[in-house]
Amino acid sequence: LIFGCSQAAQYEWMLDGYPSIFEGIRERVADGRWVPVGGMWVEPDTNLAGGEALVRQITHGQRFFQEHLGRRSTEVWIPDVFGYPASLPQIMRLGGIDRFLTQKMSWNKTNAFPHHSFWWEGIDGSTVFTHFPPIDSYNALFMPMMLNHAVENFTEKGRATRSLMPFGFGDGGGGPNRQMLNQFRRVRDLEGLPRVEIESAHDFFDAAIAEYPDAPRWVGELYFETHRGTFTSQAKTKAGNRRSELLLREAELWCVAAYGTTTDAGYPTADLDRIWKTVLLHQFHDILPGSSIGWVHREAEATYTELAERLETIIAGALRELAADVSLANAAPHDRDEVIVVRADEVGADWVPDQTLADGRVAVRAQVPAMAVATLRSAARPVEREAAVVVDPLGRVIENAHLQVRLDDAGLITSIFDRDHERELLAPGERGNLLQLHPDLPNEYDAWDLDDFYRRQVTDLIEVDAITVDEAGPLIGRISVTRSFRSSRVTQTIELRAGSRRLDVHAAIDWHERDHVLKVAFPLDIHTDHLTREIQFGHLATAIHTNTSWDAARFEVCAHRWVDVSEPGYGVALLNDAKYGHDATRTRTADDRPSTALRLTLLKGAQYPDPHADEGLHAFTYALLPHGGDLREAGVIAEGYRLNLPIRVIPGLAPTEPVGEAVAPATVSPAGSPIDSPAVVASGHDAVVVEAVKPADDGSGDLIVRVYESWGGRVPLLLTFARPPQTVTITDFLEEPNATIPVVPLTVDGSRVAGELHPFQIATLRVTF
Repeated sequence: LIFGCSQAAQYEWMLDGYPSIFEGIRERVADGRWVPVGGMWVEPDTNLAGGEALVRQITHGQRFFQEHLGRRSTEVWIPDVFGYPASLPQIMRLGGIDRFLTQKMSWNKTNAFPHHSFWWEGIDGSTVFTHFPPIDSYNALFMPMMLNHAVENFTEKGRATRSLMPFGFGDGGGGPNRQMLNQFRRVRDLEGLPRVEIESAHDFFDAAIAEYPDAPRWVGELYFETHRGTFTSQAKTKAGNRRSELLLREAELWCVAAYGTTTDAGYPTADLDRIWKTVLLHQFHDILPGSSIGWVHREAEATYTELAERLETIIAGALRELAADVSLANAAPHDRDEVIVVRADEVGADWVPDQTLADGRVAVRAQVPAMAVATLRSAARPVEREAAVVVDPLGRVIENAHLQVRLDDAGLITSIFDRDHERELLAPGERGNLLQLHPDLPNEYDAWDLDDFYRRQVTDLIEVDAITVDEAGPLIGRISVTRSFRSSRVTQTIELRAGSRRLDVHAAIDWHERDHVLKVAFPLDIHTDHLTREIQFGHLATAIHTNTSWDAARFEVCAHRWVDVSEPGYGVALLNDAKYGHDATRTRTADDRPSTALRLTLLKGAQYPDPHADEGLHAFTYALLPHGGDLREAGVIAEGYRLNLPIRVIPGLAPTEPVGEAVAPATVSPAGSPIDSPAVVASGHDAVVVEAVKPADDGSGDLIVRVYESWGGRVPLLLTFARPPQTVTITDFLEEPNATIPVVPLTVDGSRVAGELHPFQIATLRVTF
């Protein structure tokens, strides 16, 4: 027997709870009979987990295996995961992994995947050798019927002779039993059946690659043609994961800025390690996708609340080290110039605000550099009169210098006029921000699936309870529309801020529907045949027509912070802070011109395996962002980060000078604390996104900065550090030099580091000061 077991988290449980059994596992690993596979903390959902979280899945998994078992994995092993983003090959390669195994694609409902052994190429060009077991099971038995199915089903026959069969009660971790091994001995070399050997996944891949080096190549996403409901089910679990990932980004960034790295006092190494492992655990492929029993999700939501409280405490402590005065912290990787909200006492009694909000807080325009802290006094700017927001007293019009938005008596948007480009966003005669309720009765797996026939029935939610003007400008305008439907109630607050091109909608829903799915629709006057959507460390364009069965099957897709539909010279992005399911459809206007319906999936009322899934209160934000030109230069990527990482207000002493007055930023206050804290590192090109700033995992005191090229082009890498580095080297995700990863020649000149990144390339820089 050679026993394969993935998920470093389970090994850690054994190490902590059953050390004597773990010692036995270690002995079996040493003699080759127990093989750690996968190299990840758990077998995570790879559609929904963020890019940096997938990096940490590998680094935490590989490090545990190396430290405690003396080896690393060479394959990602996720047989039961529900779809695979086109950035995953690069993530694997940079984690020291160049082989990939999954079985789930055999469950496709429309198209049979054409290969079982092939090279999979990601958006950056990275490739990994991939195998789908043709036995179509990860719980296989040594039954002649199953063995012959593997032979007959193997698409590579005639060119390759080897396939892998994961056997045992693998779904649930039971493993093989004596009866299975007795069956193996009988069928091992039996006339009429394929020859069978038990060997490690590593040995299988070595032999499979050696005999089939010219295997076919699949480029882009491995889209799974079922389980599309996992983009939406258990919305609070998904929102908790998104928030945890963002808070971890902030905690690491601000702690590095405040304390230095792990060699300096104050950096909460143990806390952040524990929190990361908890977040990674909850990305398991039946927790984060929303397909577990109710108990699991109630516990997950409570855990996310606990983690958020702890992370907020860590972040607040670090930011207090960086600011002696009332200050603003921008954790997003792009500069900001926007209207924010602060408490009245934070701006000082000698300042008359342009707008006091209904809750007593005040609105302020502020400019804050990327990933930096600035005092409120130095960040505040006056708002030009022409940029102000104006709201009709009846709540039917809200506008600023860029957008004019009109509502009808049902509270639906009848017009979004882009003043900069003199263009109407909505298709003629259509209404936007329209909530649509569909019956949702999948044939098989309730929480997992969203079957295409759901679209045949729809109820447009147009009955309105109330339309109110909450804020009338001039810095912030808000109109709230409340509706009741069936057993539920929703309030959509439409918000526009001075100088902003983004139209935000804050939704608060008390949801009590079973067997229904809720979407929000924007019928757009855009002529396109593709949808561009953000995935981890990049984006991907896919067709929205139905020319082929492959196109038609992609009727619900996963995206992270934004999707975009564009025609040459103009487009519209739909952003969100907690959602993943989207659909886009080619439609026709009343005068028979092409248009596009863009929708975001909000909630799903599955009954199995949790009969009360998603019942209760939900709050989230989505936003519409029209833009001229290309989505990249127009700032769609940056705006997605800004929506998800709002500016933080750091409380402090009341300012002694009026807000808005030009104040030269001081480097150090009289007490010795920084008043304006520059970014630990800043990118000199909008396409180069700083995704993580953290200490090196080896405790050396080195700094790790992870960046990626976000536009899909070749761009200069220009980074400026707060203090001059001594050395800067490119490493893999394990923070080690690696000859197998792409070379990025670097030059260091004082505090500046220069190089070049290729399309969607991820670069991990190890910095020594």
